[in-house]
Amino acid sequence: MAATECHDNGLSNGFSEEGVHQYLVRYIRRLDDLSGKRVLDIPCGEGRATWEFRRKNAEVIALDLFPEFLRVADVEARYADLTEPLPVESASVDYVVCEEGIEHVPNQLAVLEEFNRVLRPGGRLLLTTPNDSHLRARIARLLFETDLWKRMPPTELDSVWFANDASDKLYLGHLFLVSVQHLQSLATFSGFQVTNRYRTTIGKTSVALTMAAYPLLVLASLATYLAYRRKNRHVAEPVRKKILWERVKLNLSLKTLCCKHIFWELTKVESLAENRARLKRLVRRAA
Repeated sequence: MAATECHDNGLSNGFSEEGVHQYLVRYIRRLDDLSGKRVLDIPCGEGRATWEFRRKNAEVIALDLFPEFLRVADVEARYADLTEPLPVESASVDYVVCEEGIEHVPNQLAVLEEFNRVLRPGGRLLLTTPNDSHLRARIARLLFETDLWKRMPPTELDSVWFANDASDKLYLGHLFLVSVQHLQSLATFSGFQVTNRYRTTIGKTSVALTMAAYPLLVLASLATYLAYRRKNRHVAEPVRKKILWERVKLNLSLKTLCCKHIFWELTKVESLAENRARLKRLVRRAA
């Protein structure tokens, strides 16, 4: 697909701003001028985030499994696969945008480690993905191990979203949805700190379920916290309690329980080497 002519008319080049993309657009438009900054957009798709960052004067590296889909005239997309090392220099970008991509990849820790590698210290990762922790999805998994009770679990009938005869690569569907607790752990293990968790579209069914079940959720979360805080005594008690209490708050957050999508802003606070050294110190203390 050839790139089409782009005109800065204050809109978004004809891109849809529905779904979670509208929240990412608002984030980018609030940023100051980004002249001299580099942004990695993967998977870039048609270039919705690329377009917005270019309007902020950032240099954008657009990567995708199918780069021919990009339709931003002044940016040339290149091929890249999230399951492989990225063709980007280490510590060379200020922002990474991963919009609706990580749920298609089996080794999500490796993906976040690559994002850590290419980001400069203090760089930001903007990550969106369907929220597998909102209450409707939790109940749907209980009923039929799917994220929506009107939908069957992923099968070979509908899990290959795109294939190209010129390549042996398959673009898989939502085979690897991630919960907020799991994503928090992946972020911690890859040297990131969550800076902000933004509200996205609210699910009406999840709101109704939350209103009915919230007291039970609070009691269950507190009971689990009180039982588990006695473990891992090799870690100082204030540190241990802080880590566990943050997970309780994440479990009870209305953004977790009611929003259809996750939109997190993460900051690179450690290199991979620093992160591994810190985790090894914890292991040695445990031993």
